[in-house]
Amino acid sequence: MNYGFAGTENSSGDYNTLSSNMYQHLLDQAKIKNGVYALEVGSGRGGGCEFLLKYDPESVIGIDFSKNATEFCKKNYRDIRLKFITGNAEKLPFDDNSFDLIINVESSHCYGSRADFFKEVARTLKPSGFFLYSDFMSRIHYPKRPLQLEACGLKILSEQEITPQVLKSMDLSRPYKEDLLRKMVLKPFRKSIADFVGLPGSNIYNKFANGEVIYFSFVCSKAN
Repeated sequence: MNYGFAGTENSSGDYNTLSSNMYQHLLDQAKIKNGVYALEVGSGRGGGCEFLLKYDPESVIGIDFSKNATEFCKKNYRDIRLKFITGNAEKLPFDDNSFDLIINVESSHCYGSRADFFKEVARTLKPSGFFLYSDFMSRIHYPKRPLQLEACGLKILSEQEITPQVLKSMDLSRPYKEDLLRKMVLKPFRKSIADFVGLPGSNIYNKFANGEVIYFSFVCSKAN
């Protein structure tokens, strides 16, 4: 689950499409070949890993801190190229130089140490691989993020602010999310859930709109 991405050509309010667009935005910037070994850190309910199958990978591993999310994925995805495990982003249980592609979408703001996570990415990424990364943070602190990536052994190939595209996605997905809230969430809890899902008028939406919070994306490789 992510807030989604809507470019100038996007007008669909379909939530799954908008969420997939965030992955497409990142993947369009990297030269992904068939047969890669891919890892998604913070794989949630597995939609991103499933989306990666369109690139005909050798394997896709999703790792998430939530055991419930991992168990959901194991029960609901049957493609033999997919594997889901429970684990810690700050201590990845993989050998050095394991992956051609590591992707992390709207997850790192939950980690205790982004620096430890980035070091683990640099360690497990192959020399020719790509790290595709998107998330949000306060604008005032954002200048530290590219410096942190580089200090942890990653080379920045592309850096973009995509707040306008995320806001457009939030607007387009509003009818779907409001309908979902009415059907599934008791009225006293709707305000807090509205912020979590990013409805227009919510706290996070307003912070994106007024510039207090920035949504960004990076494409990185392993530094030589």
